[in-house]
Amino acid sequence: MIRVVLADDHPIVLDGIAMNLEDSGDVQVVARAVRGSEALDAVKRENPDVLVLDLELPGESGLDVLANVKRISPVLRTVIFTAYGGTERVSSALRAGADAYVLKGTSSAELLDAIRSVAAGRAYLPPAIAAELIGTLRDPARERLTQRETEILRLLADGLSNKAISSQLNIAERTVKFHVSEIFARLGVANRAHAVAVAQKAGLI
Repeated sequence: MIRVVLADDHPIVLDGIAMNLEDSGDVQVVARAVRGSEALDAVKRENPDVLVLDLELPGESGLDVLANVKRISPVLRTVIFTAYGGTERVSSALRAGADAYVLKGTSSAELLDAIRSVAAGRAYLPPAIAAELIGTLRDPARERLTQRETEILRLLADGLSNKAISSQLNIAERTVKFHVSEIFARLGVANRAHAVAVAQKAGLI
């Protein structure tokens, strides 16, 4: 049985993940945490095999939690489970000691695969994330935008509002706003029209 601690700042998400994992028959969720400090306490108390960790936690960031966890238990295997991809975030998590990186919205089967893989001593990256990392190594300019940011930028170029993009991609409007802000920052622009123009000139869309 693989003993798992779950850390996510949304209790409803925690409940759903825990239910899906325990239905597998070979995973036991021994603790749940909604804050970084709670995740650290759970790791100390339960000594789990795997920590499933969101990067967006109140208080300490997920990367801070990961660094502290590795000091407490260097052998603990860790799966990052987050809504945000991008080679910069993935690389930072891997450098901090993560053994797997899985995006929310993926199937429960993929999260299970990641947990089983790291528990067996292997690393795990979904094919799309691995391909993006390889592409960045071959062409560092691609690191300027993540796959999701490129997708949103294309919709911006089509004239869609944040609300319309939210509906089309089935993500929260606040998540769209976050990505748009990231796009502006990465491209060094202040508005949508400029972002589209810069991206088109650079061949990013």
